[in-house]
Amino acid sequence: MLLFGIVLIALAAAAIVAANRRVAVRHAMIGASTSEVADLAVEQEALVDLGTVGGFSRVAAVVGYAHPVEEGPLRSPQTGTECVWWRRVVRTPYGHEGGGQTVHEEASDRPFVLVEETGNITVDPRRTVPVQPEKVAEVSSFDPAYGGLVREEWVLRPGAEVYVHGEVHDREGALTIGAPAAGAFVVSTRTPTALREDSLLLQRRWAWGGAVSGAAGLALVVAALVT
Repeated sequence: MLLFGIVLIALAAAAIVAANRRVAVRHAMIGASTSEVADLAVEQEALVDLGTVGGFSRVAAVVGYAHPVEEGPLRSPQTGTECVWWRRVVRTPYGHEGGGQTVHEEASDRPFVLVEETGNITVDPRRTVPVQPEKVAEVSSFDPAYGGLVREEWVLRPGAEVYVHGEVHDREGALTIGAPAAGAFVVSTRTPTALREDSLLLQRRWAWGGAVSGAAGLALVVAALVT
């Protein structure tokens, strides 16, 4: 009973940490208003005029339409879907909610271009997984080493409307938005409002779960010590 109570208290602490992380992500997205690429370019050019080359950096959010770089679109490895980004996961299925042990996971890391009314900006998709990309495959198969397997694939197609929140910089010359050294990096097909609502809902679930687990764990510990 004592050990189980301690485990519940540990789970409660983990849930509270997770809830706080959701708060940090939501606050970061609330704090960064959507920027136009032309305005970001003006800020960058002002630094260049002052003699600072490759030193522009600030957190921003941009909404636009995904397009491939000059080399042309990618082809996803499983379905051959034309895209600007893809992710592929092979997992062993279990449970009833699409869970499973991940056997293999890979994603493209080539940049793509976000096009909006005032200009274009390069997106470096490394160090994040886009929120709600298009799922183009979920195929069950059998493997002698693992038994049943599920092979899934997601893509961002050319022309998809995408919201990106991250660090805008010019370290490679052109304006690029990617993962900041610290803080949120979000690439999503959902709107900022929908993302904030999702984050708030998850925060509340983690917080309530942590409170319930903590109370139950404390009660078990007290009961064990009393007896």
